[in-house]
Amino acid sequence: MVDSPGAAPVASAPPRAREVPLWILIAVSAVYAVVFGSLSILRYESFNSSINDLGFYNQLFWVTLHGGPAAWATHSQTNFYADFPWQTSSFLLLEPFYAISPTPVTLLVLQAIGLPLAAVPLYLLARQYGFTSWTALAIGACYLVNFQVQSVNLNDFHLQSFFPLTFFSMILFYESGWRKSFFVAAVISLITNPLTLVLTLGFLVVQLVRLPSPDPFFRRLFRRLGMWIRGLNVEFWVGALGVGLLVFEGWAGLIGAYHLGGASPSSSTGGWSSFVSIRVVYFVAAFAPFLGVALAKRETQILAVPLVVFLALGDIGFSGFIGRQDTLEYSVVALWGLLLFARQHPGTRPLHWLRSRVRQRRWRLPGLERQSPNLTIVAAVVASGALFATLSPVSPWNQVPKLITGVNENPAEFTNVTVADNFIRSAMNLIPPDAPVLTQNNIPQLTGRTDFAWAFPGLPTPNLTSFDYILSDQSTNAFARYWYVYLEPYVESALDSGDWGVLAIGYGVLLLERGYTGIPDLVAPVPFSARDMSLASGHFAGAIAVHPPAQNDIFWYGPYIDLPAGTYTVTFRVMVGSGATYTEPILRLAVTNGTTSSPTIYVAEQLYRFDFPSANTWTDISLTFTLSQFVESVELPGQEPTAATTIYFGGATITPG
Repeated sequence: MVDSPGAAPVASAPPRAREVPLWILIAVSAVYAVVFGSLSILRYESFNSSINDLGFYNQLFWVTLHGGPAAWATHSQTNFYADFPWQTSSFLLLEPFYAISPTPVTLLVLQAIGLPLAAVPLYLLARQYGFTSWTALAIGACYLVNFQVQSVNLNDFHLQSFFPLTFFSMILFYESGWRKSFFVAAVISLITNPLTLVLTLGFLVVQLVRLPSPDPFFRRLFRRLGMWIRGLNVEFWVGALGVGLLVFEGWAGLIGAYHLGGASPSSSTGGWSSFVSIRVVYFVAAFAPFLGVALAKRETQILAVPLVVFLALGDIGFSGFIGRQDTLEYSVVALWGLLLFARQHPGTRPLHWLRSRVRQRRWRLPGLERQSPNLTIVAAVVASGALFATLSPVSPWNQVPKLITGVNENPAEFTNVTVADNFIRSAMNLIPPDAPVLTQNNIPQLTGRTDFAWAFPGLPTPNLTSFDYILSDQSTNAFARYWYVYLEPYVESALDSGDWGVLAIGYGVLLLERGYTGIPDLVAPVPFSARDMSLASGHFAGAIAVHPPAQNDIFWYGPYIDLPAGTYTVTFRVMVGSGATYTEPILRLAVTNGTTSSPTIYVAEQLYRFDFPSANTWTDISLTFTLSQFVESVELPGQEPTAATTIYFGGATITPG
C-alpha cells in the first residue's frame, strides 16, 4: 500500500519477540517423566528401594482399596494411616488412579508425572509476572534440571512429590484472579500432602498482609505490628533467622540424624533415638521466608534466602537429608522467591548492568539495589546447570558417590538386574499371594496383602505368631544389610524356636516358612567380593585386596553374615606372588563367630606355598564347616599373612549343602 501525498506517515509496530510454544516445555516434561519414571521403576525392580516409604504407601493404598477407611482400624500391622494420621486424606485424590493397577509401579508412574508437570504452571506463572516466553522457558528448565527434584524422583515414593504442581498452580490461580480455582488447588494441595499446610497458610498470611484486610481490627493490628517491627530493624533479623534455620537444617542432614533433640545412637535398634523430629525444622525453615514477608514486607530478599543457603550448602556436600523429599518444599519456595526477585528488581541488560558497576565502582550487595531480571535468570540458569552437571543422578560428570544418604543414585548400578535379584524374586514366588509375611522395609515387592508387617522401629512390634513367612535379605543391594538389622532378632527367634524351616537360602537371602521341615526348595551360593571385607592391613587395588610382604596378624576380616544351622562350603580365591619358599607359611583361613571377644572357630586351615600350584595364578581354597544352630555374624578372616611374598585376595563364596 502506498501512502497518499500529504498524509501523515504511518508508524510501524515494533517487531514482536518470537513466542515459545508451551508444548515445547510440555514435551520436555514428558521426556523427563519417561526418563526418571523408567529409572525409578528399574530401581524398584532391582530391589534398590532405599527405605520404607514405597512399601508403606503401596500397602496403605492396597488396604484402602480392599476395605476402605474402615480397614485402617482393623489392620494394625499393615495400617500406615494409623501410625501416621496426617496422611489419611491422600486416598481421596490418588486412590482412583491406584485402583487401575494396584502395584508400587503405579505410584512411581504417578510421581514421575506429577513432578515434571509442575514446570507448566511455573511457566505460566512466569508469563503472568510479565516475563518473555523464552525467560519463562528458562525458569521451567531450571526446575526440571534441579538435582533435588530428580533425586526425589528416584527416592521411592512420597506425597511431597505432588506439592510443586499444586503449589505453583495455587499461586498461578491467585495471581490470575481465579479465586475458585485457587481454592480448589489449595484443597488438593492439602489433600495430597497435609504436611504442606504451613506453606499454604504462609502464602495466605502474606496475601493478607499485602492486601487491605476486610476487618479493620486485623488491618490496624498488622499495621502496628509492622511499624513496631520496622522500629526494631527486624528485616535483617528475620532474614538472619531464615538463614540460621536453613543452616541448622543442613547441619542436621550432614550428621545424618533423622531426629534431633538429644539425638544419640540407640543400642537396642542401632538407629537414632530422640524426641524432636527434624521435619519440624524443615517446615519452620520453609515457613520462615513467609513470616519475614508478613512482618517486614521485604519479600524479594527474604524469599530468596532459601535459594542462597541452598547454593551455599552445595559447597559443603549434600548428604543426610539434603536432596530428599523433605527439602523439596523449601526448594520450591526458593524458586518462587527467585521469580519474585527477578520481577520486582527490573533493570537494564546484564552486560550494561555489569559495565555500569565497573565504571561507577559500585560493589554493593546486589540484593540491596536494582538489578536486571535477565541477570537474575541467567545466574539461576548457570547455577542450575552447574549443580545438574556435578550433582544430578543422571549426569555423567557426577563424581560424588552416594550423594544422597540412603539413596543409590548411580543408574549403572540400580538398573542392573543381577542373579541375586532374580533369586530373591524366585524366593518370593514361593510365598502364596495373600499369605501373612514379615520382612524388612526395603522390600516393597511383598506389599499389597492382607497381613503384612515390617520389622521397623516406630511401628507396632511384630508378633511371630501372626505370620507364616519371614523373608530377610542381607546382601542383595546396598541397603539390605542396614535394614536387616531390625529383622534379625525375629529371624533368630524363629529358628531357635524350631517351629520354622528354611525354604530358600542364597545370595544373602533367607526365606523361612512356619512348620516347614524339608530341605530348602531354593539353594544358591552367597558370594562376597574382597570389597565386602574390611582390611586390617594391606590395600585395595580395584576389586582386589593386596597384602605386600610384611608381617601382620590379620589381612582381612568380615563379612559378618547370619547363617541358619546346616553344612556349608566356603571357597576363598587367593593368589601369591613369587619369592616364597616351597614350605613357607602363607596365610591362615578360618570361619568363626566374630561377635565375641573369644570367637568360636568352626574350621581353620594354614596355607603353605605348596598349596598354590604356581605363583601369580588364582587358586580356589575350599573349607567345609557345620553349624548346629543359628549363628549370628559369621566371619571369614584371613589371618597371619606372610612377609615372604605378596598375597592377593579376590573374595569368598559360601555354598549351602
